[in-house]
Amino acid sequence: MTLVEEPGRRERKRQQMVALLVGVAGRLFETQPYPSVTMEQIALEADVAKRTLYNHFPTKEALLAHWLEAELKRDLERLLPELKRRNGFVERVSIELDASADWCQRHPAHLAAYLRHRFLSMGDAPPQPEPPSSDRGDIARLWHALIVDGQAAGEISDRFSAMQLTTWFHHLYLGTLMRWLIEPTLALRDEFTQMVALFMEGAASRSA
Repeated sequence: MTLVEEPGRRERKRQQMVALLVGVAGRLFETQPYPSVTMEQIALEADVAKRTLYNHFPTKEALLAHWLEAELKRDLERLLPELKRRNGFVERVSIELDASADWCQRHPAHLAAYLRHRFLSMGDAPPQPEPPSSDRGDIARLWHALIVDGQAAGEISDRFSAMQLTTWFHHLYLGTLMRWLIEPTLALRDEFTQMVALFMEGAASRSA
C-alpha cells in the first residue's frame, strides 16, 4: 500500500525549508557585501543540495525579495504602537518613511537589487501595490490603511478611491527610492518629506 503524505504536512515541510533558506541567506546578506553572496554559498551554509535551493528560489534576487519582505513585515509590526500614538496621515506615514530611510541607507545594494527584481519580474510594468486583503507584508497595505484613516478624518480628499491614492503614493515612494539610488548624496529623509508634501499639496502653483 502506498502512503500518501498529507498536503498539510508537505506544506509545513516546505515552509520550514523556506524559513531555513531565507534565514541563512539573510544572515549572509547582513554580514557580507550583497554581490559577493552566491547561491552556492547559501546552499552550503544551509546544508542543502543546490537543486533543493533552486527548487524553492530560482535566483538570489528571489531569495532577497522574500527576506526583505519578511524584514519589512517585522519592522511594520514593531512600528505599529508608535503609529497609533501619532495623529494624522503626515505624522504617521513619516514614522514609517524615517524607518525606511534608515534601512535603505544601510542596505543600498540590497535595495537596488530588490527593485530590479520587482521591475524585471513584471516586464515593462512598474511594481504595483498589493490589494489591502493580501497576506503579504507589503508596505502598500500600510499606505492604504493610513489613507483610509486620512479620508475618514477629512485630511485627505475622497475624490479618488483609497486604492487609487495608494497606487499613486506607492509609485511616488518607488520613484523617490530610485532617484536616491541614482543620486546617493541626496538626504533620503528630506526626499521623503518633499514626496509627502507633493502628495498632500499637489504640484500646482499656489498663485495659479
